[in-house]
Amino acid sequence: MTGLLSILFLLGGSRPMAAFCGFYVAKADAKLFNRASQVAIVRHEDKTVLTMANDFQGSLREFAVVIPVPTFITKEQIHVGEKALLDHLDAYSAPRLVEYFDPDPCVPVYPASEDRVMAQMGAAKNSAAARREKSLGVTIEARYTVGEYDILILSAKESGGLETWLRESGYRIPGGASRVLESYIKQRMRFFVAKVNLKEQAKLGFSFLRPIQVAY
Repeated sequence: MTGLLSILFLLGGSRPMAAFCGFYVAKADAKLFNRASQVAIVRHEDKTVLTMANDFQGSLREFAVVIPVPTFITKEQIHVGEKALLDHLDAYSAPRLVEYFDPDPCVPVYPASEDRVMAQMGAAKNSAAARREKSLGVTIEARYTVGEYDILILSAKESGGLETWLRESGYRIPGGASRVLESYIKQRMRFFVAKVNLKEQAKLGFSFLRPIQVAY
């Protein structure tokens, strides 16, 4: 495959999810868990394709993910992929266990170690909500539905405002998120927020989360 390909496996055990460059958020006091996240990054010349998958455990109604992106993302740049692709890359890039026999008994052999977004917000945003977003420095630049996901593209002027907006929208975010958000805001990045649209998912007939793919 042309270009740079890196596969990252982020193991978090049974704890609130916070992986790769973004983070997972939950509605109210819901708890989100995943054992592993898979991220495949393909870069060719000046184009990047980011594919993300996880084994989220819990109510899909509570699932949402916030990811920084370097530019505005159009609907055509977002796709829902197939888990089989990541499984293939996983198998291809997995460590191989090789056993060697040294004829010299004095040399020790050490075994290898095993190593629609937010809650559905309605068709139209009321003026009070718009004023609140403006006062917090948060702008919803676009809304899309792609496959079983509702997507928001956000921009923000400062991390405190974005964190407040997320909390006021009913989402619980990881501790210390404000510092992480600030570093991306200083780079003038936008935020890609994805939430499961349960009606669309039921219509499509899937009972699991398919990978989200973003190209930019």
